[in-house]
Amino acid sequence: MAMKRFGYLTCIGIAIIQCHKSTCAFAPRVNALSSPRCTKSIHNEYTISSKPLPNAATAPLNMSAELVDPSYNLAIGALGIGLAGGFLEDVRKANGDKLPTAKLFGGLALVFTLFAAFLTFQTTTLRFSFDEDSFSLVKSDGSSLGENVVVGGENKWAYSSFKNWDFLPSADFPILVYFREDQTPVANREDAPIVVDDLEGQVHFFPAIANSQQLEKGFLTHNCERVAK
Repeated sequence: MAMKRFGYLTCIGIAIIQCHKSTCAFAPRVNALSSPRCTKSIHNEYTISSKPLPNAATAPLNMSAELVDPSYNLAIGALGIGLAGGFLEDVRKANGDKLPTAKLFGGLALVFTLFAAFLTFQTTTLRFSFDEDSFSLVKSDGSSLGENVVVGGENKWAYSSFKNWDFLPSADFPILVYFREDQTPVANREDAPIVVDDLEGQVHFFPAIANSQQLEKGFLTHNCERVAK
């Protein structure tokens, strides 16, 4: 049981470490979207033009894509740890003094409360998506996030490029969504903080901010390659 708890806490720690890279991977690049323009005709009447501004980048919605439902379980769990840390920080001795561990638990409370806020924001604004041939990370409305600033390219991976996928530490207790693909050019690949397999390809870890059962069903339905356990 102690080892199992250690494994859970390790995954949570990795998720926190990944926040910086996840933010880069998740954060959409600011694009100049098409916006209405007022134009004046020769009859002094103003009309609205829906043509995009010069050099404007548009990101149309993929209406055929299936969006996975969000899951706030991870955010709630992180908040629970933060609240527990806050409670333990205020535990006092008989004379009213705080315990020597007060600062440790206070720091734990702060870190996990902020992490819960981060996860809540990501869960609200992002979605995993399955379309005819690819798995994607998109905005909550289904539109593209733009280029992945960590390894380059769009946050979209062909099912045929999958080499492995899994949930860590387990499908019953998902903290991280893991998959490896060989779509990312070798020159752009980054080392992963932990190694699940020894296959070739780029590893991706995302906090489990989506319904893990729907994710698993999507991977299986689209025949995403997976290493047998």
